[in-house]
Amino acid sequence: MPTTLQRQHPIFLESDEGRAYQMLTHTITRKLTSADTNGYYALAELTDTAGSGAPLHSHPWEETFYLLEGELEIQIGNQQQICTAGSVAHVPANAVHGFKILSTSARALLTIAPASAEAFYLEVGDRVTDLTTDMETMQQICAKYGLQLR
Repeated sequence: MPTTLQRQHPIFLESDEGRAYQMLTHTITRKLTSADTNGYYALAELTDTAGSGAPLHSHPWEETFYLLEGELEIQIGNQQQICTAGSVAHVPANAVHGFKILSTSARALLTIAPASAEAFYLEVGDRVTDLTTDMETMQQICAKYGLQLR
């Protein structure tokens, strides 16, 4: 049975285009959404500063980081790697992982698959501003999307 694609036209974005929002300390700029890719994946640019990152966690979707600028220390499972510009780190679904920015700032492309998982990032961006005051809300959102903090 042939698949009917919802979107069948090209998309071009300039470097400063896309919807930007804050997710905790990260600035995330949506480049391609679920609607743009027929639900296969979402693509976003993530920027942040030294010391920021994500604690060890797991979730039922895949993430791929392509580092554009800066230096990240990424842990996936029991493997730890320092990634610099041009590096790729792929996180399989349900793998325990986290990262920390080692350089003054960093910028990476983040691919999320399936694209429906982008709803987690959007909801955290809308509802959580600080983990010290919003931890209960964060835990509710994590439970809703199957994300487990370690």
